[in-house]
Amino acid sequence: MRGEAVAGRYARALFESITDRAKRQQTAEALTRVAQLLSEPSGPRTVILNPFYSKEQRSSALGKLIKSVSRDSALPPVTARFLELLLRKNRLDLLGAMAAAYSRLLDEEQGLIRVTVSTAAPLDKKAQQKLHAQLERALDRSVGLAFWTDPALLGGARLQLGSRLIDATLRGQLDRIRQQVLEAR
Repeated sequence: MRGEAVAGRYARALFESITDRAKRQQTAEALTRVAQLLSEPSGPRTVILNPFYSKEQRSSALGKLIKSVSRDSALPPVTARFLELLLRKNRLDLLGAMAAAYSRLLDEEQGLIRVTVSTAAPLDKKAQQKLHAQLERALDRSVGLAFWTDPALLGGARLQLGSRLIDATLRGQLDRIRQQVLEAR
């Protein structure tokens, strides 16, 4: 819990220091990419997050990582300086939570709500587009959809909207019926 609060403060400070919308989007992508690379067990984390290496070695490894990420997509200088600050403050281990908090701030600014849809079988493009349009009408906001397939759901769909979960799956219905039967005993 404490780590999430710290991550949220760092994310907000970075978000407020960038005023250009395009740079905010680039920063969100860069933070996510760097967090992803640092989460890989045999990647750059072996040096960057390891306190047994000197500050210079860790800083050099982070510099190489920043350079490789900026080759793939533009990395605003403020974002690179932010990552260097996190290294100096020993906060890079919270980068995943910071990237998520930063993305939420960006979504909020853009009036976008993220929805994850899980189904037992993949939805075709037409069904995805129809669901997207229905959600935007129902929520009266722009919606960003991510689709997942989970055969264990058996049928129906599960929608995750932030902390809200709408479970309209066959698996969910069976679980609720089982719970009712157990409580009736």
